[in-house]
Amino acid sequence: MLAWIGRTVVIGAIVCTGLPVSAQTCVPLPVVGGTGTEVRKTISIPSIGPLARSNWDTGFTVSGGPYSNYVARITPRSEGNYAVQLNLKYSNNLVDKVFDENVELTRKQPLKITVPPRSSENPVQIDLSVGGGEVVGNTYTLSVEGCR
Repeated sequence: MLAWIGRTVVIGAIVCTGLPVSAQTCVPLPVVGGTGTEVRKTISIPSIGPLARSNWDTGFTVSGGPYSNYVARITPRSEGNYAVQLNLKYSNNLVDKVFDENVELTRKQPLKITVPPRSSENPVQIDLSVGGGEVVGNTYTLSVEGCR
């Protein structure tokens, strides 16, 4: 399925800007409630109601836009079948779920997910969820960039 090195997943219709993604200018987005533009996490057990929450969710604040697309990069330290979701959150509280798949990831091989925003507006936050019962205890690095 996704068995090549440097995997890229393109979701939705990307608005043509005349430049390939690699020639675009991309800006790392800051982690919500954290410091920096990259986060490293070890996957906790799945949520079991309101008392035990998992650490699968991570948000990135969209600043300095507008951007023609967003690029999320997940680099696992261990291989496994990861549940990955990517949502674009807008200022009117609407959320677009643009990626929701179980993906077999290979150690130190990044999964790159490229998604465009709505044509009429840009999101205020990019939310990712990375987890899965089979990969509890695995560690990964996550970052998101806004590109134009």
